[in-house]
Amino acid sequence: MRAAGLALIVGCAFLSASLALGAGAPKGHWPETLEAFQGDVVEVKVSGDDLAQVEGNLGKEKIYFYPSGNNFFSALIGIDVEAKPSVAKLGVKVKSVGGAQRQTEIHLKIKAKSFHKESFNVPPSFDHMSPETLAEIRREQEAFARAFATTATERFWDIPFIRPVPQDASASSFGSRRIINGVARAPHTGTDLSAPAGTEVIATNHGRVVLVGNFFFAGGSVVVDHGGGLFSMYFHLSELKVEEGAPVRKGDVLALSGGTGRVTGPHLHWGVRLNNTRVDPLDLLRKFSGPSEKSPPINKAASKSEE
Repeated sequence: MRAAGLALIVGCAFLSASLALGAGAPKGHWPETLEAFQGDVVEVKVSGDDLAQVEGNLGKEKIYFYPSGNNFFSALIGIDVEAKPSVAKLGVKVKSVGGAQRQTEIHLKIKAKSFHKESFNVPPSFDHMSPETLAEIRREQEAFARAFATTATERFWDIPFIRPVPQDASASSFGSRRIINGVARAPHTGTDLSAPAGTEVIATNHGRVVLVGNFFFAGGSVVVDHGGGLFSMYFHLSELKVEEGAPVRKGDVLALSGGTGRVTGPHLHWGVRLNNTRVDPLDLLRKFSGPSEKSPPINKAASKSEE
């Protein structure tokens, strides 16, 4: 599969290293430093004439590198919406055709990003949950945890990624945070697209369906594993068109949009999870799709949800 030409490879000072750990050690090129904001998706490229394999890790998370043509290996890395501004270390292991290995580190500078905030007060009864509701919420949390627990090692996706619906995004969607009665809530970890009820929701890329269900917060939901730690999520659906375990192709209809779950009106909540981080789906489109997605339109009237 070919790699994205519109990749974010910031801090483009590349090291050309002889990797002299002895005769026959692999030679390669890779970025010395990367920079990215909270919620961003970053592509890392490693190249070398005799490279046979590249492996990576960021903390405890495995980073999947795949051949991308012209002696390149590439990987996508997610920066969580709540990641602390810091310098993380991406561990990289390269292996030559002859079996020689080299380990190195790439510095990943995580920068703070400003997200929309709104503050308001509500009656105390707003947050009252019955025992039955709390049980439903636990079931929802457990179902999603199981869906994200494992990922296919095979990379199913290819360039470009596509929008699941044609409608616009909310102006205060991904990363927005509500402060209710003086208490900050978790940030919104998806993008709300203002799809009227009954709009066909399509798969943003190839993959396999790993979760189909109806839940308290997310309503009708579909989760697709695209391989290599990349998942996409589609919430508040009115009609589900796929089953768990089914392979899907880019553009296949997964469901119809709706207003199910804890929401104020019909729309599509579209989320992306990458190596266990919550990232902005529109950032994925900006960097790995066609020119029309460079500056996605904004709709200030999109409905709100509480995921």
